[in-house]
Amino acid sequence: MDLGIKGKVVLVTAASKGLGYSIAEAMLAEGAKVAISSRSEENINKAAEQLSQSGKYEVFSTPADLSKSTDVDRLMDQVLNHFGHVDILICNTGGPKTSDFVDTTSEDWKIGLDMMLIPVLNMTQRVIPKMQENKWGRIIFMTSTWVKQPRKSGVISTMARSAISGLSKHLSNELAKDNILVNQVLPGPTWTDRSKNITNSLAEKRNVPVEVIKDEIAEEIPLRRYGTAEEIANSVTFLASEKASFITGASLQVDGGQIKSTV
Repeated sequence: MDLGIKGKVVLVTAASKGLGYSIAEAMLAEGAKVAISSRSEENINKAAEQLSQSGKYEVFSTPADLSKSTDVDRLMDQVLNHFGHVDILICNTGGPKTSDFVDTTSEDWKIGLDMMLIPVLNMTQRVIPKMQENKWGRIIFMTSTWVKQPRKSGVISTMARSAISGLSKHLSNELAKDNILVNQVLPGPTWTDRSKNITNSLAEKRNVPVEVIKDEIAEEIPLRRYGTAEEIANSVTFLASEKASFITGASLQVDGGQIKSTV
């Protein structure tokens, strides 16, 4: 199936591994040109080498710590200078520390917002003008099922990603006239390094084996398993494609049925 994104320029952040890496891989398989970033220069260079498959695919990589505005500005300058524009922006960020509200400090909130919300605003603002000029664009925010069904000790992530959910819906209305489609993807439990860290943290707090926590979370999912990064990437690639040309302002749950609400 031709998804209609061959030759499109895609920027995927936090892409040295996990969801970001799988999304970049899926986009490249569809013939897109891909720019990737992560805070580690060593990791992002290694990821770019693997993704390019010895030059078979066009991959541009640069390190960027999204919590630093100077890094975000430099990232966008480099990508736009290299490709001239971005057709498809995949805003993927790392997650903050896990904590309950009463244990969350002002510094924790600042770090979380600087990591998850502020860079998303900056990157989105930089790509819109050219998308408007071209009358074509896709902006996809990677949020979480936590915005619909919060989990214990996830207050920072839930709050920051809920703000992005509001931004996604607003922009979908504002930019529709320019054929710029804006959606969010809500991954459920996906067995990545981030999920492993959260599971380990909860296990330590409760003084139980990691497998106990993992099994408890899987029990909440009708499919009775964690998702894979590839399964999330397939959904993102669909939303970025011409096959999703009448979808904007949507919240796509990719969660094995975990969210219990009817809408």
